Amino acid sequence: MTKILNNKVVIISDFINPIIPELMSMHGARLVVNFDSNYSKDFSFQNEFANKIKSIGGEVYITNETISDFSSSKNVIDFAIDKYGSIDVVFCSKDFKQTKTIEDMKESDWDKIYSENLKSTFNIVRHVAPLLRKQKFGRIITLSSNSGLIGASKMSSYSATKSGIIGFSKVIAKDLGKYGVTSNTICYDDQNESLAISSNNNLKTNENIASFATYLASDYSAPINGQIFQIEGGKISHFSLPRRNKTFLSSSVSQTFEINEIDSNIESILLNKNKKLPTYKNLSGKVAVVTGASGGIGKEIAKLLAHEGASIVVADIGSSLDGSSQNSEPALKIVEEINELGGNAIASLNTVTNMTGAKNIIHDSISNFGKLDILVAAAGILRDRMIFNMSEQEWDDVLSVHLKGTFSVVKASVNHFINQRFGRIITFSSVSGLYGYGGQSNYGAAKEGISGFTKSLSKELYQYGITANIISPGAKTRMTESVPDKTLSMRKGDFKIPEDILSNHPSQVPPMIAWLASDASSNVTGKIFHCVGNRISMMRNPTEYRSISKKTKWFPQEIAAIFPETIGMDLINPAPISE
Repeated sequence: MTKILNNKVVIISDFINPIIPELMSMHGARLVVNFDSNYSKDFSFQNEFANKIKSIGGEVYITNETISDFSSSKNVIDFAIDKYGSIDVVFCSKDFKQTKTIEDMKESDWDKIYSENLKSTFNIVRHVAPLLRKQKFGRIITLSSNSGLIGASKMSSYSATKSGIIGFSKVIAKDLGKYGVTSNTICYDDQNESLAISSNNNLKTNENIASFATYLASDYSAPINGQIFQIEGGKISHFSLPRRNKTFLSSSVSQTFEINEIDSNIESILLNKNKKLPTYKNLSGKVAVVTGASGGIGKEIAKLLAHEGASIVVADIGSSLDGSSQNSEPALKIVEEINELGGNAIASLNTVTNMTGAKNIIHDSISNFGKLDILVAAAGILRDRMIFNMSEQEWDDVLSVHLKGTFSVVKASVNHFINQRFGRIITFSSVSGLYGYGGQSNYGAAKEGISGFTKSLSKELYQYGITANIISPGAKTRMTESVPDKTLSMRKGDFKIPEDILSNHPSQVPPMIAWLASDASSNVTGKIFHCVGNRISMMRNPTEYRSISKKTKWFPQEIAAIFPETIGMDLINPAPISE
């Protein structure tokens, strides 16, 4: 047997199934396996596992570190270097599940699953990235699931973390690709299968996850970077990502309708073509909370919703770009502007980063206007940094505002929506979350996490008359202006973004949000809309692109032999090794 991992040092960040380390060991890998969760205190099991690896001629060291802690996770990396002198492969395998409705979920529940799944993945990768970069070789494999791809009812927190892992992996593929380091994600069907070793009905899936992970860990997978693969039984599927094209993101838009002229009798068009749905009137009588409403896109959203008749809660603490100070004046100024134009607005100067602040925002809406109908979660910050230089604080700051901030305000508002059998939830992803931009592993993880979270909400809450949709905007804002020109230039090369895309005014994004906030959009939920300039695109969920399948289990050598001529025939490394 050709040992395709001969002498490679592999870290498995959390023990989930013996099949994976056993197969990697059979292929010559030298292992460090961390027992963090299910078997962290079962030392008899750990010893039994270690003896099994040794009995097949393998080499393994075991650690018991809490990888959700930034400092403790570094101990795993230091331990491996101490024992072997190097690290070649990291399999971020943490898979902590939680099944709860959004209304039953506590802040502590969210914090727990976030730290176990998403933060632990960042911790491990952050600590190992400088080493892999320096040695100009490495394989990073992350574990996601179907819930991360398409969402699942009663799994919104889990979906958020698993979707966040996908976004994170796509960004670090670009951060590290030019140094010979690849980053790819394996998804499994978590709704029908389990990775737990006690499960007897999923042997084929687990065996094939092990085989494909072994292939991704090998030298044979060098061209494969920034990709998503699903393993289901004997089927290995590649989920397509956009490739370079003349039109920005055109490969992800199923159909484009060119609108040149619109009939002036628009009301008759709406009445004739939407007989089964409420017609769009305006938002008169509705109450909307808009977070991050003191500037950029959030400000324009608040102004347009007010113009359409909604009462507005301008929720913003007025943080400076670097987070060093807060200023209430911008929020108060927007409130004044709306009220002077005949609208009805108040300010809520509370943070979205914890449940106390989120509850205060929703309380301000209820106490001042008597209800809440629309929630637009637009608050955001940037802390751009390449993964090998990013601080824990820079990661935490971005994830707390974007991902936890979205969860917090949704959690605080959802009972009101359920009780009144109506609600509109509109969250914000980004191109970086959907496709990955170098230097934004924190932002990409947060934004892709929001997508997974929102898609799960849509399935869970639709029965109550509540919709949940996602906006991916493209506009020039205070945040985008803070990105260095050098970085923007690099990103334009990723997807050949038109030169004027970042000159689009933020006011071009809110019209779609106003419609999604209305009664007329009751049949639209769980969708992602990309709004750039005068173009609105509805994005597909991750799409199965090509698959290979067999009735018996796969072997890594088989995958290595046929992958380049089958599902991998046209894959383009988004960050090829620099010459």
